[in-house]
Amino acid sequence: MKLLRDCWAALLELFNVVTLSPNLQPASQQPLQGNLGADLNHVASGGPIFSPPSHPQDPESLIKCDYSQMGNQWQPCSTNHSRECWLAGPGGQQFDILTDYETKFPIGITRKYTIVADEATINADGVVLEEGKLFNKEYPGPWIQACWGDILEITVKNNLQFNGTTIHWHGIRQLQSLEMDGVNGVTQCPIAPGESYTYRFRAMQYGTSWYHSHYSLQYGDGMAGPLTIHGPSAANYDYPKDPILMTDWNHRSGFQDFQVELTGPGPPIMDSILLNGQVMLVAQDMDSSTILLSNEYEPPEVALLTDETEAENWGQGKKYLLRLINTSVATTFVFSIDNHNLTVMSSDFVPIEPYVTDHVTIGIGQRYHVVVEASPKNATGLPDLREAFWMRTIPALGCQNFQLGGVPDERQGIVYYKKGSTDYPFTPRGGFGLNCSDEPYNKLHPKIGWQVPRVELPDLEQKNVDLFEVGRDKPLAGEGEPLPTDTFVRWAIGPEPLYLNFSEPTILNLENKEWKDDYVVIPKPATNGSWIYLLIIGNATGLPPNPNPRQFIAAAHPIHLHGHDFALLQQSNAPLNISGGSSNIKLNFDNPPRRDVVLLPGGGFVVIAFKADNPGAWLIHCHIAWHASSGLAMQILESQDELRKELTPARLAPVEKGCATWDKWFSNPNNLWNANVSFFQDDSGI
Repeated sequence: MKLLRDCWAALLELFNVVTLSPNLQPASQQPLQGNLGADLNHVASGGPIFSPPSHPQDPESLIKCDYSQMGNQWQPCSTNHSRECWLAGPGGQQFDILTDYETKFPIGITRKYTIVADEATINADGVVLEEGKLFNKEYPGPWIQACWGDILEITVKNNLQFNGTTIHWHGIRQLQSLEMDGVNGVTQCPIAPGESYTYRFRAMQYGTSWYHSHYSLQYGDGMAGPLTIHGPSAANYDYPKDPILMTDWNHRSGFQDFQVELTGPGPPIMDSILLNGQVMLVAQDMDSSTILLSNEYEPPEVALLTDETEAENWGQGKKYLLRLINTSVATTFVFSIDNHNLTVMSSDFVPIEPYVTDHVTIGIGQRYHVVVEASPKNATGLPDLREAFWMRTIPALGCQNFQLGGVPDERQGIVYYKKGSTDYPFTPRGGFGLNCSDEPYNKLHPKIGWQVPRVELPDLEQKNVDLFEVGRDKPLAGEGEPLPTDTFVRWAIGPEPLYLNFSEPTILNLENKEWKDDYVVIPKPATNGSWIYLLIIGNATGLPPNPNPRQFIAAAHPIHLHGHDFALLQQSNAPLNISGGSSNIKLNFDNPPRRDVVLLPGGGFVVIAFKADNPGAWLIHCHIAWHASSGLAMQILESQDELRKELTPARLAPVEKGCATWDKWFSNPNNLWNANVSFFQDDSGI
């Protein structure tokens, strides 16, 4: 195992080793700098140009923030004792943690990047995935960075042979930029092989997220990468570290495994757990207490530095920002570092009041910024003087589908405190539970509070709150997909499972008064400033009779909304009960938790609400890849008339051009993997 020989070098590499893909050279995993143009080194009017918080030994790992357009009265104000501040200006003005980022942001620069989608083999865990698909020949894809207020301009080139592709920028608000959301069949046609498409959008939010293909099952085959927008933080720290992407992994393509989802007898079985694209192969000899490691694969090494190396001073450790992202296909993870507390300060892109915990449960698509202090303590609260500690990514109970009795080892990284240490940890896991749930509702207090307009308890006749049932849906005779005669039982959230036509995106059909049933369009002709309320249930009693009843299954679903953060008015593990003129709905309108992915509890329900201030066709879907491809998705068509006015011919021209190139490619049978089959698309398209 490669050891970190120098203490400062070790600090420099904190979590960086995690980011190295096992089948790539380290240099290929440097942050994607892109073509930043002349703006980066030019101060047009004396405004600030500075590096965002970084380690002093590694300033070049990050981009530079450029606010030269704002003038020389503005200065950076983020320090390790005041991370809530970002920019300070004249007259006491500030851009900080309390700035309403949905309406106000600093003026940055345009950052241009190029991403190339390629086919390649991926050897992440000792078994080669022959059908891998990568961005820039890396897994995970390169780290895209911006500063709060920048415009991102990202050109995606598709070098895949048989697949189109689109890229979704997960959690990005896309205010007045619907056509950049990256959903084929909704906001564009797929990018045809050999073609390119340029996405351009404003970084109004700040924090960490990820980007991934939204074309069928591609992201599970490797098409995903981290995205960070540098800005203020709700808790102080000394040094930030690179994003940590945790995921489940398969030795087969998602396109192959989707057939298991359709035909059963159960969902596809996952094989491995990866941390930033690599696995730790570990077993323990219980007789000798010896830890056995594969010679070929090294555990990610982590080094935390204290102010002094003497044991009595270890309580004065530095504080590190960790950026945690769950990019899984089907697994919720519980993240922890043995004998270390974590201070949680954001959920998805939403800054929250910090709270302390010893573990964080992260659903698929969710992100957390946490601070870890280099001051481990044992069960009695005294300093823990050991030199090494396990970092764990533990599959949550009921929210994973690994082989029975074959769940991969949860110990996926090592935290070192002593330079040159050769010891493996013998630290125990904390005593926390592993239930599949979101972080506690009563701990997620947004720094910027929303007061959500009150509604009466949901009235299904008045439709003041729209109700959607999540479950399995058997097609009526002659209405199956992809062929009318198919009888596959699919997941759904709307009136029926989603099934999109790649060549007919919603965005190019806004003159429609009616929509095809399998587009699952939910029109919401809201006025700016009004709110949209959704009640999403996984089980219920007292519902009106349904001639085609949905099969409820006690499975949890990470529900993701595009185009908005939503307020979580209620999250219940109990089934919805609206029988006998009463209900178990108790809504919270006073600064409820806010995010863009919520876990719908297995057999329970959630109530969410969001401002109708961003006209668009916004996808809402389960982020379990098998379920989304099966059809567990729908489109919220917000303010259709206003959207039609906003989408000028100039804005739609790239979409129309992309559809023309897609149709030309698709019309040639020689381009298809198998031109003899009677259908091209067997899943929803997303």
